[in-house]
Amino acid sequence: MAEAGTVLIAVRDSVLADSLRFSLELEGYQAKLCEPPVERLADVELRTCLLLDQEVFSTLMGRGDTGILTRFGLPTVLMVNQRTQRLMDHANAAGVTAVVEKPLLGGVLFEAIRSALDGDAG
Repeated sequence: MAEAGTVLIAVRDSVLADSLRFSLELEGYQAKLCEPPVERLADVELRTCLLLDQEVFSTLMGRGDTGILTRFGLPTVLMVNQRTQRLMDHANAAGVTAVVEKPLLGGVLFEAIRSALDGDAG
């Protein structure tokens, strides 16, 4: 299977991070755990996206830097517990490419990542 792209995983829960890494690799992605602080992302390859959980995102937004994700220049997929208008406003201001709601049923996460990498997420 050809490599589908690289996904940088930034989540606080190590069990979830390992599970995501395993699942993404089964789908053909190169998955890398991105240790906080996320602000220290190094140079990344083409076809890379950032996968954040709500807790990491909230920490970033708590610092008052709403444009931090746009500076990375990476499409970003945010996993949330529940979509609220406030959360969506923060996600849009921060430059989040796609928001997926947990539980991650079916292929919703893979589809969001694929769309983000292809540049057509909304």
